[in-house]
This record gives sequence, C-alpha cells and structure tokens, in this order.
Amino acid sequence: MTQNIAASVGRLGGLNRPPDVKVVQELLNRVPSAAGGPYPLLAVDSVCGPRTVEAIQKFQVQQLGWGKADGRVDPNGPTLQKLNELGGMPGPVQPKVLTTASSLACPHAAPVVATPQRPQSLGPNGAPVLRASDTFKVVGCIHPFRCTSVNWVLASDPLVESNVGICMSAAGAPLGKVRISVA
Repeated sequence: MTQNIAASVGRLGGLNRPPDVKVVQELLNRVPSAAGGPYPLLAVDSVCGPRTVEAIQKFQVQQLGWGKADGRVDPNGPTLQKLNELGGMPGPVQPKVLTTASSLACPHAAPVVATPQRPQSLGPNGAPVLRASDTFKVVGCIHPFRCTSVNWVLASDPLVESNVGICMSAAGAPLGKVRISVA
C-alpha cells in the first residue's frame, strides 16, 4: 500500500507536519538497515529531529546514490517513491540474521566474539547463523564495570529490532545494547 504525505519532511524547507513525519518514520523503519534503513530504528514520534533527518540522508545516499543527500522527503518525490517501493508494504520489519560474519561490538566499541555451540544453519551470506544460546564474550571493554558477556532478548513490538543484545558486566549488571552490523 502506497503511503503519501501532504508536505515535505526533513530539512531544507521541510514543513515537518506531524502526520507526514510519522509516515516517513514508519516507512524508514520498514527498510532493512542493510538497504539504507535506520539502525537503531527511529522512534515513531511524529517529530522530525536529527535522527530522522540522518535516516533520510542515509537512505538517499544508499538507495538513490545521492552523494549530497538533501535530507528531505517531498510529496511524489523520488525519495518517497523509493521508500514506498522498499518499505511500503505493511507488516513487521525484516529481522536481521546474525551470522559468524556479523560484526558485533559492546556500546563502548569493544568487539564481541561469538562462538557457536553446535552446528548451525547457514544465513543469506553463507556464514553460520548465530543463536541466543551461543557464547558471546566481550573482549577489551574500557567501561569501568567492563562488559564481559551478552544476553539476548526478543522484542514483542514488531517495529523494534528483533535481535537485541544487552552487554552485561561480570556482576550481571546491564551496560547497554550491542552494536550490530550484519554482513
């Protein structure tokens, strides 16, 4: 189903009317991160803040090849057309498939090393798929309490990332979300 907006959303003269901003945020969130969608997902709050503008620009660079993305979505413009093409279908966000080729880091930029516990199926990139039951160790965290491992949780909201890793200290305190770059 094609989504429409009445006025421009974003910077450089965007009127940023709340109903239009909401449509753009929802469309951007339906585009997988690997295809230019935002990560983490945008809050669908009808406010065109810096994260929404940044997400528009990232999408324009990746999908439209605009080296100097303007950060604005216009009614019937190429950005809205491409958003509708890639993210206009109703339904949940495409889940990311974590594999041994995925890049994981703690919120303090230390690498997370994943060790599969048993033979895995292969992901779309041909690498073994990781499961929440696998071992995830954080190596070299600089936080005073040090991230040491990762606990995985599944979000119940379909517009929230389905793979949410929480870095934990040795004492079991949560220290922030894992940064994920899916290969």
